[in-house]
Amino acid sequence: MIENEEYTEVRLPARVFDSIEKTVVSLFKKLDIKSVPIKPFEVASKLGFVVKKYSSLTRELQITLKTSEHEGLSHFDPDLGTFVIYYDDSISYSRIRFTIMHEIGHITLGHREESVLAKRMANYFAAYSLAPSPLIKYYNCEDYSEVVDIFDISLECAYNSFSRYLRWTHQVNCLRTYENELLDLFL
Repeated sequence: MIENEEYTEVRLPARVFDSIEKTVVSLFKKLDIKSVPIKPFEVASKLGFVVKKYSSLTRELQITLKTSEHEGLSHFDPDLGTFVIYYDDSISYSRIRFTIMHEIGHITLGHREESVLAKRMANYFAAYSLAPSPLIKYYNCEDYSEVVDIFDISLECAYNSFSRYLRWTHQVNCLRTYENELLDLFL
């Protein structure tokens, strides 16, 4: 899971991005999320998911996960009857937050297996969840460093989110219904 858009060989149509954004807004409405920074641990908890640190796992499993370069992963645990999200607790807190939202994205979007497409969609879900374009506008962010401060995300994620916001401001003449719904939550 990576915050940047390194999966450029997989182009998603605009309708997929719109669908992911609608899903995020629906999730925020359902969970009554209405303040920034978004708290991924709280989101996971409200969804009934279990979140575990890599350091809580056996040493062998930790080594396997770290050598596979996964900063997080999730799976459905039939014994618990819910999803479990594991995250690498040796990375920065802003990366942990992104990782957890990325895994929530996989679960929420119904991904059943790893693929470049699934990663790209989960990355977009995480970035949009943590710093939605309408909220970047609402908080009058003038550059990506302000996005870092307000939304508590990494520089890389903030840069990508602010770039997305700038494209959005040039494409949107009026807010979509779900964007207004998002703003209504945070006003």
